Amino acid sequence: MVSTRANPNTEAKKRAFDLMLTFVKSQCLYTATRLGIFNLLDDIGEQTVESLADKTNTDTERLYFILRALAHVEVLEEKAGRVFAATETSTLLVTNKEPSVGHLAMHLIEPAQWDAWKVLPEALAKGVVPFELANDKGVYQYCYDNDWSKDTFIKAMSFLTNSQVDGLLDAYDFGQYETVMDVGGGQGGLIANIVKRYGCKGILFDVPDVAETAREYIGSLGVDPDDIEIKTGDVFQEIPKGANAIVMKHFISAWSDEDAMKILANCKAALPDDGKLILLQSFVPDIDEPKTEADGIMPGIFAVQINVATPGGGWRTKKQFQELFAKSGFKLEQVIKTNNSLSGMEFSL
Repeated sequence: MVSTRANPNTEAKKRAFDLMLTFVKSQCLYTATRLGIFNLLDDIGEQTVESLADKTNTDTERLYFILRALAHVEVLEEKAGRVFAATETSTLLVTNKEPSVGHLAMHLIEPAQWDAWKVLPEALAKGVVPFELANDKGVYQYCYDNDWSKDTFIKAMSFLTNSQVDGLLDAYDFGQYETVMDVGGGQGGLIANIVKRYGCKGILFDVPDVAETAREYIGSLGVDPDDIEIKTGDVFQEIPKGANAIVMKHFISAWSDEDAMKILANCKAALPDDGKLILLQSFVPDIDEPKTEADGIMPGIFAVQINVATPGGGWRTKKQFQELFAKSGFKLEQVIKTNNSLSGMEFSL
């Protein structure tokens, strides 16, 4: 007689199998996004695998395995006759209209990033940055040297800003400042939205390669590019003066404590005595805090990706950030909670 008792390990087995094959889902997602499959379904509508293979110059039967897998995890819908249709999820991954989840997916899963995971055991043994070990250069230098990677990275960061900025602006009053400067602000999405909502003056500060498309992008958000002063330079050399508040979103976490303190020292030198620094960040939860944010992001998991790609310590807990800023002469005034994974910490001098 076959036992009908429930196997107490069933759920654990499911979890183990899902974890070991998660890379398959990621690679299917990356490949379909890179090929423009989601763009085609969004632009034209449902299509056969033969049609999609013809339009993407790929092998029909091998493409079918990938699209079927994506249908099994509900990224696509498969209909009779090997016809595939878009879903709410695949629409988020469209990349030919505006910065999207698709750009973030391509940035995180592109081959150079993937290569870093292959050498993770060796990098752990040597105590080095996996991305640098795999690619012989840092992730930012790699992006600057490769046009596709740079464009994808910039759009990925713009997407993150766009998806989180309304919750931030609802939770924190930037109107109390005459001039706000975004350090490491990329194309200027955050500072543009701050200026648009609160009417303050804005400064965007980043390296020249990143900021070169900022004016056009700021204009596309309905903000006069002349309302935001664009400055370029090196955060390790000097941060320009002129603002009474500095914001940094997902920027300081890319650096080690030592490098972060150099940046914070330059921020302190750039601010007036009554100035504020607002750290905008997804915070890794402490052991007794929820592990998943309202928008589905798990900061503790994202922190590993940052650590594998950059020389910094990755995303930190609020306590770790507070200690880091205190060493640099900043005092925590308040923690800013939003309706998504982007929260904030306001510091004074």
